[in-house]
Amino acid sequence: MSGNFNDFIDLDRTFRDLATSDEDGDEAKMVRLFARNASTRWADLLAEPRVIVLAEAGSGKTEEIRHICRRQRAEGKPAFFLRIEHVIDEFETSFEEGDLEDFEAWLKSDDRGWLFLDSVDEARLRDPKDFERAIRRIGKRIERALQRTHIVITGRMEAWRPTTDLLLCRTNLRWEAPAKEPNEAPAPQGGYAVVAERVAKRENKHAPFRIVTLEDLHGVQVEAFAIAKGVTDIKAFTKAVERAEAWPFTTRPLDLAETIEFWNDYHRIGSRFDLMKSSIAKRLEERDQDRADARPIAVDRIREGARLVAAATTLCQESAIRIPDGDKNTLGHVDKWRSQSLMQATSTKPRKLSAVLS
Repeated sequence: MSGNFNDFIDLDRTFRDLATSDEDGDEAKMVRLFARNASTRWADLLAEPRVIVLAEAGSGKTEEIRHICRRQRAEGKPAFFLRIEHVIDEFETSFEEGDLEDFEAWLKSDDRGWLFLDSVDEARLRDPKDFERAIRRIGKRIERALQRTHIVITGRMEAWRPTTDLLLCRTNLRWEAPAKEPNEAPAPQGGYAVVAERVAKRENKHAPFRIVTLEDLHGVQVEAFAIAKGVTDIKAFTKAVERAEAWPFTTRPLDLAETIEFWNDYHRIGSRFDLMKSSIAKRLEERDQDRADARPIAVDRIREGARLVAAATTLCQESAIRIPDGDKNTLGHVDKWRSQSLMQATSTKPRKLSAVLS
């Protein structure tokens, strides 16, 4: 999906609700709920007061909320897309859709507005505390408009801290269900009283925050994306995917785009190993030109670093490198030990580990 409004491929993405596992504190995981018969769509989420969209890298969450924000603005609704990591440095420069002048005008009005905040993981790259600082700052900025603001926050699943992040957002981006007067007439569909009733009916300890994830691409979505990306013989493409058992490489927009690029270049799908190598090569390239200019690094060094981290996580039997959540994380000492093990493994025996992955 491209950042250009006209290039965006609208796939009518769907969502599933997430729940917190039974583990304690921020060691808890977010797990999908499949109880709903019908998938959730953007129209449902835009009516919610607070939404957290968690998904893996390459799932298309950033381009989705950017497009939805643009669509809202095209319909004349106050909607703003902000980069959370930029809020700390200068609030004025964090707007990517809308601007400060429109934002201030909306704050002075009584209109409902939509705030799209991207993303939790990017905000923590420089300093783990930046996300907290940004949410506090945003909360202060819209304090008088909190009740009439719909807020959507995106992030990667592993970057979201189920306990402390939710508490942070509940505290600084609070929303209270409007009190219902006795004998009050039913509110029109989409009114805030209807939203409040929907939130109240959800037996969800996240409320008023609704936490969802993007569903995988499938069927007509994959075909529509492939056609938009230049695949002329869609039947031959889908048959090749089936023969190669490569459907796992079509479930996210980034993976699918890379698979299509391989197809367009070589007129075949190739083996899973071919697709994996091609995908890794593309992901080791810095897609953000600003970051590439700010911190240039040779591709060979990046590849070597990725091999060392992969070897370290394999030898330590860890599939992820977690960041301790300070004194809020009761298992922080375990994560600290694991992090130290990984650092020691990658720093003291680089040649041996490199040989393992050569």
